[in-house]
Amino acid sequence: MLNSRVRLITFNGSVEGPSDCHPEENYWLLIGQIGKVISLPNDRSRVLVEFELPVESLGIHCHNPIKNSLFILESDLQMV
Repeated sequence: MLNSRVRLITFNGSVEGPSDCHPEENYWLLIGQIGKVISLPNDRSRVLVEFELPVESLGIHCHNPIKNSLFILESDLQMV
């Protein structure tokens, strides 16, 4: 999966965020977006995905050292 282009199809296994989700943590807005896997899975079965869309343009916080990247469950991704 490393270096593969992927599409986010769910986030944490769901297509919708919780009703009390803070806007800056609404990562479900990224569903449908494409990115590239840039790390091997960690011990929580998450890979680092660098999205083509600027994540912060959606008002979402991105705390990783690589801009526009988030740790995503492998099961939330589909190869494109």
